[in-house]
Amino acid sequence: MKKIKAIMFAFVLAGMTVVSCSSDDSGPAPMIEGKWNPIKTVTKVGTAGSQSQNYAGNEPGCDKDYIEFVGTSSGNLRDVVFFKNAQNSCTEDEGTAATWSKSDKILNVNGGNFDGDFTITKLSNSELIIESTSNIAGQDLVVKYYFRKA
Repeated sequence: MKKIKAIMFAFVLAGMTVVSCSSDDSGPAPMIEGKWNPIKTVTKVGTAGSQSQNYAGNEPGCDKDYIEFVGTSSGNLRDVVFFKNAQNSCTEDEGTAATWSKSDKILNVNGGNFDGDFTITKLSNSELIIESTSNIAGQDLVVKYYFRKA
């Protein structure tokens, strides 16, 4: 009888351990604020297959391009591109000014290269994927932008 109680206690203890270690204990929710390096763009038109293109905007030797969300739930968006100047050193060009706001999974950008409304399809502490959908000549155009936390 003692063995049965000991085994039952071990099962109860093991069950409590598994339940208490859920994936919900991962800490605070990921935030969009901060710097994000562009990785690739995936485009799909209608029912045709998608086309992926790795980010090729970095000038050789200046692989630092990024976008930066400044603010907590809205603010300025910096689209920073680096280029080599006459002295052959990397120089920052901030580009066109833009603002952003986020509500749940919807990201709105006003101005700059990313002007428009996007759906946030993935936001983690290291990865951001935003998607825009439009209709051109009766065909759905879906563009996904992939970023990695800088």
